[in-house]
Amino acid sequence: MASLRTPAVPLVTVDPYFNIWSSADVLTDDVPRHWTGRRHSMTGMVKVDGVWHRFMGKLMPDNLHYYREEDPMTQVSCEISPLITTYCFECEEIALKVRFFTPLLMDDLKIMSRPVSYVDYEITAKDGKDHKIEFYYDASAEIAVDHPSQAVRYSVYENGASCGRGDQDVLGRSGDDLRIEWGYLHLFSKDHASSVVTKEKEHTRYRNFRNSVAEITNLDREITVSDGWLALALRKEYDLAADGCVKNFICIGYDDLYSIQYFGKNIKCYWTKDGETFTDIQKLALEQYEELLARCQAFDKDLLTKASAHGEKYCDILSTVYRQVISAHKLSWNGESFQFLSKENFSNGCIGTVDVTYPSIPLFLLYRPELIFGMLDPIFVYANSDAWPYRYAPHDVGQYPLANGQVYGMTKKYFDRNPDAEAYQMPVEECGNMLLCVAAACKALNDPSYAKKHEVMLQQWVDYLMEKGLDPENQLCTDDFAGHLAHNANLSVKAIMGIAAWGMLKGMMGDKNAEANYISVARDLAKQWKEKSYDSANGCYRLAFDQPETWSIKYNLVWDKLFGLDIFDKDIFETEVNGYLKRINRYGLPLDCRKDYSKSDWQMWSTVLTDNKEYEQAIINAMWTCMDEIRERVPFSDWYNTSTPHMVGFQNRTVQGGLFINLLKY
Repeated sequence: MASLRTPAVPLVTVDPYFNIWSSADVLTDDVPRHWTGRRHSMTGMVKVDGVWHRFMGKLMPDNLHYYREEDPMTQVSCEISPLITTYCFECEEIALKVRFFTPLLMDDLKIMSRPVSYVDYEITAKDGKDHKIEFYYDASAEIAVDHPSQAVRYSVYENGASCGRGDQDVLGRSGDDLRIEWGYLHLFSKDHASSVVTKEKEHTRYRNFRNSVAEITNLDREITVSDGWLALALRKEYDLAADGCVKNFICIGYDDLYSIQYFGKNIKCYWTKDGETFTDIQKLALEQYEELLARCQAFDKDLLTKASAHGEKYCDILSTVYRQVISAHKLSWNGESFQFLSKENFSNGCIGTVDVTYPSIPLFLLYRPELIFGMLDPIFVYANSDAWPYRYAPHDVGQYPLANGQVYGMTKKYFDRNPDAEAYQMPVEECGNMLLCVAAACKALNDPSYAKKHEVMLQQWVDYLMEKGLDPENQLCTDDFAGHLAHNANLSVKAIMGIAAWGMLKGMMGDKNAEANYISVARDLAKQWKEKSYDSANGCYRLAFDQPETWSIKYNLVWDKLFGLDIFDKDIFETEVNGYLKRINRYGLPLDCRKDYSKSDWQMWSTVLTDNKEYEQAIINAMWTCMDEIRERVPFSDWYNTSTPHMVGFQNRTVQGGLFINLLKY
């Protein structure tokens, strides 16, 4: 099988702000970039017997003046596993292997939330000769600002350096196409020499680089990033024997001071919960390198072994998106509990969006269902407050990183449409999402206590679905980019399954009468749904009850299959999938009959509706082909065309957690 040319390669993936990718096939063809596309330059060099060779980025990334870049090494390979990206390079004299990994291990939340990523390297001689080697790595101060016009202060300490704006404007504003502009970037190691380097206006860093790095000696000042091209640098010299090998590693970290504003209070990242300082976790990161690398390797092996049952291409897909899914969240601590808040990347920047949580949960159900409670808790806090005026569930709790209350549809400041706030809510959608997320997590843990804790609010939302869910009014669903739709058949499925899920939860709580009642109601509604939705002329189930000769992906049926509740007649599933098989294009199955575009998560969910492996592989093959050929070189978009190799919108979103649904079994 041909190797996947992934849309973008994960390098440093910690959270929505500290999140750096390569958008090029070859690591020296472009500079590394934040997921938004803004340059977050990092440069890697190896000097062999006095001659420099580049393996990452560019020395002068702005290309404003003519310069001669140092020759790049030949990139031999790039391999991506869920937690590790491995590059191999060669020049005439040596071979170089470089790995990027962030230990996003959900069995240890302190480790998972630690804002430190690793770059390790291995250098061997390939020409049978001894060599003098110098390894050099730098990280630009661009990583510590929203825009290069901002200024930073910097410092050098033993085996490390830092820069940043400190406590300026901490959590001062929210936005989508926005990067962090407070806190400190750190580059550190056990034994590398550290410095701060700059080109200044004379381009000294670049002109003199072949002989020595131009270091800043006056550290008691502030530099505007775009004026100075400030970078933190580490380097180390080695004597490489002809039959020898040198191995080492460095760390790149970010101390954001405060992470989230949570209903008016600035709170810190989860790793600080027991009083640890950034200095403490730097020490731990260095001490635990070998242990964490081994754990990442073991995790990757286990995940890919499970995924291999669905083919090598499915393994490639999951490997590409795993770090994307987790690092689109921030794990915070408010002094009493943790919050696992997502950011709607290149959608609208909302934080804690319910209909982003919903598609993302399969990955977390597999490895740490409690994290789903961390996604839902802020919604319950807000829904129970006087600030939320409606009897249905909210959409979000703010705009990242400010979780102070819903912004979507509430004001034109955040969503430039009709100022009538209620018209832009998602009543059936979010009630169904909350019930299904709670049910899925409680069932995964075989413990209904979380549902019991929130029983009053959940009951309110079930009652709403009982009244409004079967035939939804003209309203938005999670696929809001398609606009309002009345009588939405797939949204009706979500309402029915939300009611059924509540019955399942009541049974888990020991109330068998309530369980039987809600399951019976759901089955009765499902029968009505079948009659209202089936289109005999088209041989499938409609997009909307009142729209003949239409169709859509009924991805919300997946919970009937996973929960084993038998709410809907089994022939519905096969009828739907047989219709989907006829409509798959080169890059996937359209979302519905209205447009060519689709969503990756909903396509993959549809493969669970059937035991038909032909259909599953058709969707996986089309998605793999899309990733391989899509023209936009950004972290894999979940919203793209199915006939042309182009994304429509969204990128680097956590909803790709939905692609793990094929591994989920109850």
